[in-house]
Amino acid sequence: MRLDFIEVCGFRGFRDLVRINFGRGFTVITGRNGVGKSTLCDAVEFAITGSIDKYAVEKAAKESLSDYLWWRGEGVPNAHYVTASFVDDDGKPFTITRTRESGSDRSSEEIHAALCRGPAPDDALRQLTRTSIIRDEWIAALSLDLTETERFDLVRSALGALEGSEAGSRAKEVVASAEAAHSKDEAAYEAARLRLADRLTQQSETQASFSRSGDVSAALQVIAAAAPDAQPELTARLVAGRNALVNGRARLGRMGDALQLGREVAFAQAAFNAPEAVANREAASAANEAAQREHQSAQQAVSEAEQRLVREEEMDAIAASLSLLVEHGERLGLHDDHCPLCAAHRTSDEFAAGLAAARRRITSLASGVQAARDALATAKDNARQPSLAFQAAAASVQIHADELRRLRVQEAAHVDFYTQWGLDHRLIHDPDGLEQAISLERDRLIDLERALLVLEASQAVARMSSIENNISALRVEIEKLAQAVSQSQNAVTAAREIERSVKRVSAEIIDERLAQISPLLNELYQRLRPHADWRTIDYSIRGDVRRFLSLKVGDGLNPQFVFSSGQRRAAGLAFLLSVHLARAWTLLLDDPVQHIDDFRALHLVEVLAALRLDGRQIICAVEDPALADLLCRRLVSTSTEGGRRLDIELGLLGTTSVVIDQDIHPMPVGVLRGVATA
Repeated sequence: MRLDFIEVCGFRGFRDLVRINFGRGFTVITGRNGVGKSTLCDAVEFAITGSIDKYAVEKAAKESLSDYLWWRGEGVPNAHYVTASFVDDDGKPFTITRTRESGSDRSSEEIHAALCRGPAPDDALRQLTRTSIIRDEWIAALSLDLTETERFDLVRSALGALEGSEAGSRAKEVVASAEAAHSKDEAAYEAARLRLADRLTQQSETQASFSRSGDVSAALQVIAAAAPDAQPELTARLVAGRNALVNGRARLGRMGDALQLGREVAFAQAAFNAPEAVANREAASAANEAAQREHQSAQQAVSEAEQRLVREEEMDAIAASLSLLVEHGERLGLHDDHCPLCAAHRTSDEFAAGLAAARRRITSLASGVQAARDALATAKDNARQPSLAFQAAAASVQIHADELRRLRVQEAAHVDFYTQWGLDHRLIHDPDGLEQAISLERDRLIDLERALLVLEASQAVARMSSIENNISALRVEIEKLAQAVSQSQNAVTAAREIERSVKRVSAEIIDERLAQISPLLNELYQRLRPHADWRTIDYSIRGDVRRFLSLKVGDGLNPQFVFSSGQRRAAGLAFLLSVHLARAWTLLLDDPVQHIDDFRALHLVEVLAALRLDGRQIICAVEDPALADLLCRRLVSTSTEGGRRLDIELGLLGTTSVVIDQDIHPMPVGVLRGVATA
């Protein structure tokens, strides 16, 4: 499968829609740091796996990687999605789209089937991206910096599934089955041991009961009195007697509770009926009645003052109306010696006298309002103190009423307790009689317990014989179960040995397949030339079940500790490229020349050119435009597998866009011949 194109919108640093079409042969992407070259590799990985594996820390400061998968800058994207499209050798496309809202439109099984054809390791999609997307920050981390076991697992995953994997799965199933059978045998053995311990305890108790035997006849009479409805069999009598003993002890406890409750009720009644308490209640009642009378009298005075004020205000309104009428008549004056208001015949003196009389009447009507208001205020002031006194007296009476209510509730609870537990109601008000009944019940239960001990001792011989027979049978059973546990343990040991043998065979198969990588690793190492003196690199594998893969240069030296930063990256590139070549898939390199000098960068270009000649699709992102030009010249472009050059840059709002997108056409036939002739 080859990468055909990726399309991103609202992903990481790409706010707006950007589509990157890849050349079938190679694609070189250039741009300065921070413009989004790594994001394009992230988009491919995210489309395939749904995650980005390059971050060692997924959560920090209450945030996680998922909070930064999508655009967080200025502006709002039209959508949030990543699309990666692949095409096989027959030209059949396979497209994956992941959105922020609904995830992938393809299931993991569909992606696995399309991209991981043939034998595949566990977690194949993740292993595919780890061995095909080579990032600068992971070059050393996924090669020299890995532990020996992790390095071995990486190479094994790159090689794919092994022929012995099915046998390994079956060996694991055999081990699991043997361990389950062994656990079952151990559980049965422990259960038999617990039963034997229980029988031994019963044997000890039976032996102790011999010393407590007594008069069986008297004991039967006591039990018959305690449980008159019991069956005649001795065992049934014992069961009935034990039940009667349990019930009697429970009843005795309830009787004790009833006695305590009765004493509390009697104490409360005595306190309530004490002469001082009675006198206080009577005094409070008398004070309440007197305060109520004073309060009613004061309220009556207030009501009368309010009524008087209403009447005076009504008279005042009438006076106001008359005043307006008089003023109106005075302005109009006599009209042909007739009153303008009543049309009566009047002289000027009579009319003036009438107006004067009307004004006196108006004055008399309006003069009582203020006096009524003063009287109402005085009545309210006089009523305030009686009201407060009445409230205080009512509160005092309510306190005594609450005391009576609590006493009645307590008395009712006392009666309900007797009813609930079936106690004799005649003892409710007779605490002395209840104490005597408790004493008699206690003595009866003591006699019943003694009678039960006597009868239990009478069966001790038969019980002892039965217990001993049971103990003998249990010991025989335990011996058989012990043999079964031993056999199942041997089976588990044999199954585990088979599993280890299968793992050894699988390791040998891996060794054979690793032998195919070793020459390629050395060839890539020699081409990249990490070190001037140590021209070759070797690997060694040790361990039977747990495998270790170590890298050595020179006289058995570990390159992880003797190489410089640039040398470690060059050696790491050789290792990762050799691992990648175990798969027939696209190679993506994310700025692989960081911390590598120009000399080794040129060697890397030549290595990539050789890989391109092998027909592999190569996608490489670099910062240096000159190096990008060199890659475009050295990587082979053909008519069917062309190359492409992309330059990306940041816009004004920090969004990433493609500024140059051009095809790298194949070199014309005969161009070098023409130059040579000239």
